[in-house]
Amino acid sequence: MTATSALESTLDATALQEQLGLADKIVDAKSLENSVRRFAEQKIVLPTFGELAEPHRIPASRTAGIDKNAADPRNLFRVHWYNNLDGDKVEVPDHVVLPSSITGIESPIIVVFGDRFPMITAHKVLAAYSCFVPRVITGQFDPTRHRAVWPSTGNYARGGIAISTLMGSR
Repeated sequence: MTATSALESTLDATALQEQLGLADKIVDAKSLENSVRRFAEQKIVLPTFGELAEPHRIPASRTAGIDKNAADPRNLFRVHWYNNLDGDKVEVPDHVVLPSSITGIESPIIVVFGDRFPMITAHKVLAAYSCFVPRVITGQFDPTRHRAVWPSTGNYARGGIAISTLMGSR
């Protein structure tokens, strides 16, 4: 048995949804309706993953005048690597390059700063957003009746709490 066939034998067609919670269709239409209503009431707009991957597509007006640390849903549009310390967009993520004269290895090492993200100054808001949004938009999570649980004692939990807050959820 090859590694591929072993993997295929342990996963069935519903594995993504039933085992991993990653549905590719609407699971609960009522929950999705509740989410849409909640987001409309609270003026919450979700950035697409494409916008977060390419934040130059996000108009500057989305976050203009908003404190990067405020619990304002417009800060969802800052959940990407292309922020400076003030929360403004930059062309290249803030970073330093460690030369071989410091590291002792031939290849330079690039260190990207994870403290440029909104609210908690940690990159875990992006991880939390990427896990939470698919569940909301498929109706697996209803912000009007469910509570988000973030199983961590560190930055992932802080990121989850921040994202839940920005998305009008508990």
